Amino acid sequence: MTTNTTNPWVRTHTEVLDQRALPMPAAWQATQVNRLPTLEVGRSIHISGNQGALRDELITLLNQAVDMAVVCSFLIADPAFEAALKVTAERGVRVYVMLASEARLGSEPNQGEFDQKTHAQHKAMLKTLGKSVLFRTAAHFHAKVVLVDPYTRPAGVLLTANLTQEALTRNEELAVRLSPTQVEGIAGYLRWAMWQTAEHELLDGHDFKAAKLVSSVQHPTPQGEICATTMKHRGIAKQLQQALKNASSHIIVSSFGWDVQHPVVQQLCQRAREGLKVTVLARVRTAAMPALLALAESGAQVYGFKWLHAKALWTDAGDAMVMSANLEAHGLDDSFELGALLDVRQAEELKVRLEHWQNIAPWHLLPAPTLGDLSGEVQLWRNGQLNRVQVLTEAEVNLGEVVAQSAHQLETPRPGVSNPSQSDDPAHQLKCCWTATAPYSHPKASPQMRPAQGNEKPQPYSPKVLREPDGRLTIAITQPSELNAAVQLLGEMGAAAIVIDRGQRP
Repeated sequence: MTTNTTNPWVRTHTEVLDQRALPMPAAWQATQVNRLPTLEVGRSIHISGNQGALRDELITLLNQAVDMAVVCSFLIADPAFEAALKVTAERGVRVYVMLASEARLGSEPNQGEFDQKTHAQHKAMLKTLGKSVLFRTAAHFHAKVVLVDPYTRPAGVLLTANLTQEALTRNEELAVRLSPTQVEGIAGYLRWAMWQTAEHELLDGHDFKAAKLVSSVQHPTPQGEICATTMKHRGIAKQLQQALKNASSHIIVSSFGWDVQHPVVQQLCQRAREGLKVTVLARVRTAAMPALLALAESGAQVYGFKWLHAKALWTDAGDAMVMSANLEAHGLDDSFELGALLDVRQAEELKVRLEHWQNIAPWHLLPAPTLGDLSGEVQLWRNGQLNRVQVLTEAEVNLGEVVAQSAHQLETPRPGVSNPSQSDDPAHQLKCCWTATAPYSHPKASPQMRPAQGNEKPQPYSPKVLREPDGRLTIAITQPSELNAAVQLLGEMGAAAIVIDRGQRP
């Protein structure tokens, strides 16, 4: 659209661009779904939540201990759980706690899991409980489990959550109520890891000292209801690969950590390419993007969360597992990790839990969207970083002033607009406005005279004809009434353009 202004030498143009078909980088699209409440404690599959029901379940478990309680977690920083540990120990129950080493805690990248406050709480807990609880630590302790009386009245819970307040009440986390057989099997792994692989121990509540190994404790023989990652066994990875192979139509997988190069992730991509329905639940993290993009590009539906930390697998073939291991080398190939294989009833309960999270996921990964596929809040994957942008339905941009080629042709092409893939507020419909102005005469142009006839003096052209320093001829006018004559003279002289006499510049 063109609009004339009161200035005869200026014309305003507008053009609406439909940018919906333009390609965009991979993006997390906000889903705008409401987070629906759900029961945190199930028949055997529990989730964390702001009700604190999972923490209450763990405390109840400790309260029923008679002879022994064994806890394994990356770290502990939850006042209510710490208090329950203290009470349990004061009742005369032997309490063993396995933690990651202090050196490992200090070197962990900040993923929102372990902030300074959490570290401080953890260290204060060690001082409080160190005289009544036996702590053994190792950098590779990553399993998360609470067992009581494993050899007399076995009961326990395997978790994906570290025993911190945030993990138990904020994150998307899973926990499994273990069968007596599973408790006994896990106790065997914990006993071996504690006495054979621990690096330090805390006996007096003050200082960690080098742990003495107990050579008589043997690595357990793998059994059917649990699996583990240890320095001698990669049971979790093998179980995952077999489960992915068995699946015939549908796979649901959840993890915090992802490694695109790991064989398990590669197999998951292959199953998606083969046409299986693959649903992926993950935390939105820069480090995970290569793997999550590979999965999405292979055909998987990838859903993102701010705090998800759960690790689990479900398939339509009946395989299901909840585990502490991430889908990366540090978890599947080394470290100390534990997983619980689920029976048919538990598997169905896990599926319901995972599908509930899928339905309320705040983000959905689109590997190759057009701008029209995106709206509202979006995280674009640009130059190896996630950038939050707001995709608008429509927007207006002033493209500034453009000098026309000639005063009699104020129709100018639209100036270029920025690529929406690089914008922080791209719009489906972009209304572009710009002004075209007539060119002015060159300041060093010289007037040209009509050729003289006989003895006549050379006369100036009307309108003026000017020659610019580079030899270009222009016709200079001062008012719109001269435009028709200028157009005629333009053709006669072979001039390049009609310009406005510089003396008329406002």
